[in-house]
Amino acid sequence: MKRTKIASAIITVLLFTSFLYPQEIREEESLNYTYIGPSVSYAYNKAEYTDWFETSTETRSMSGSTLSGGASINIFTDNLCGEFQFKYAYSKFDFILTNLDFSISGKYYYALNSTVSIGAGPGLYFESPPSNRKHNGSAGLQIPVSLLLNTTADSKLFFDLFSRYGSFGIGENTKSISAGVNVGFIYKVGRI
Repeated sequence: MKRTKIASAIITVLLFTSFLYPQEIREEESLNYTYIGPSVSYAYNKAEYTDWFETSTETRSMSGSTLSGGASINIFTDNLCGEFQFKYAYSKFDFILTNLDFSISGKYYYALNSTVSIGAGPGLYFESPPSNRKHNGSAGLQIPVSLLLNTTADSKLFFDLFSRYGSFGIGENTKSISAGVNVGFIYKVGRI
């Protein structure tokens, strides 16, 4: 009986001292960090669509390039990153097409050293009006492979190689495939 009282007294003292003197938690391990900055991308696209041409419907294929610029919002927690990008895209096919371009992806980064990390993960993209042509909007899957450089304690430079597969925003029965590169410089703005 006496041993039980002594053991419970020791456990009680240990529990109270752990509340009074908690283990120090490092700031960078406990919170998510938000980074925001500019990003630009270039992509090569192939599209196929069915539409009215003069007096009949036809299926046409075309290829071209897209140049876009905008902003990137990244949320980092340990080795994971959630990324949201919104850009204005200028595409040159058989005709000029401008539209808004949104993408979201989740990436896992593997640190090669304290400066360089490589990562990849699944994502989605969405294109929408306003546009200079009748644009129905398009969406699809995106897979980015990323190189991340820690330039300073509060900024990062990233390079993404990406591929996309989805619909095309003009016509019916559409499909589009593209591959490109995305570059951005992001700054730490806070925590979530």
